[in-house]
Amino acid sequence: MAKNTIISATKANSLYWLGRYEERVYITLHLLRKCHDKMIDGELEDYWPIWQKLDTAGVYKTNEEFTLGIMYDDTNPSTVIAAQTKAMDNAILLREDIMSETLSYLEMSLALIRECREKQEKNVICLQPVIDWSLAFWGSAEQRVQNHKALYIMMIGRNVENLDMLLRFDYGFERVALAYDSVKHWVHQLPDLADENIEEQLDSLIVQERFNLNDVEYKYKLLKFINQLVRV
Repeated sequence: MAKNTIISATKANSLYWLGRYEERVYITLHLLRKCHDKMIDGELEDYWPIWQKLDTAGVYKTNEEFTLGIMYDDTNPSTVIAAQTKAMDNAILLREDIMSETLSYLEMSLALIRECREKQEKNVICLQPVIDWSLAFWGSAEQRVQNHKALYIMMIGRNVENLDMLLRFDYGFERVALAYDSVKHWVHQLPDLADENIEEQLDSLIVQERFNLNDVEYKYKLLKFINQLVRV
């Protein structure tokens, strides 16, 4: 790879949010796949907790509305198509940095989602291809982004989003602690982007003896600090 080059504040912001939105697409699809399997095989109480957290505004009232809406409703910022569109918007601004080959995986994903929406296909039709293209996007980025700093900012965004989603969906301590270690790994590549005071707060909170996502105040603090950690 080439040596680091200067990145403008505007470009850094786009890199960070590209990483966040594309990771949001991937995790949402992973959760939708779990939800879909439970909807087929189980009762409402088996998948309702996932449904509630994906559809935080309570927009969808039936299984049919949920399975179509959470994938294709671009008026709801919590949906897959909304996140993929945001990722694409940022990627277009970064075409010269991430390269056309990397961008193409986002283009294919968004095109497939829109095609499935036109056909009113259930989300299961799109799930696996878009998951695969999301992973391919990251593989391509690691190979083709020639500016270390640009790649690091994208990876910071990716890992912050991963941790944010794990907290929102009440994952256990070990999974959250590992995700936080990954966030710190990438943030420490570019320490000027991190707020040291916020990192100290997170270090004191993400410990086994304090970890309790059933405590609303504790969970709120974690989410607030995670989203304040990076200055872009």
